[in-house]
Amino acid sequence: MSDLENSNNPNIENKVTIQKWEKIAKHRCVSSFDILKLGNTIQKKGIRPKDALHIACAIVSNCKFFITTDKGLTNKIIDNIRILNPIDFVREMDDHNEN
Repeated sequence: MSDLENSNNPNIENKVTIQKWEKIAKHRCVSSFDILKLGNTIQKKGIRPKDALHIACAIVSNCKFFITTDKGLTNKIIDNIRILNPIDFVREMDDHNEN
C-alpha cells in the first residue's frame, strides 16, 4: 500500500525520503486476498479504503499497534489492533517499560 501511494507522490523529495523506509523496515507485508478481504471489512467501519488496507496489513503482520496522526483513525476501534497517535504510543511504551 505504501509503495502504491508513494508511486503517485508528486513531490520527488518526499517520494525519495519515503522510499528509504524499505532499508530500515524489519518486515514487508505482501498483498494478498486475505488483506483485501480484511480491508473491505475494516472499510465498512467508516474508514477510507487506503487506510483500511494499511490497517489490514498491520493486522495480518501481527502488529499490536497502528500508529497514525490521523485523528479520525485514532477514534476507531478495530479488532486485533490498537490505533494510537505517536505521542500516546510513546507514553504507553514508557509506562510499559517502567513496570
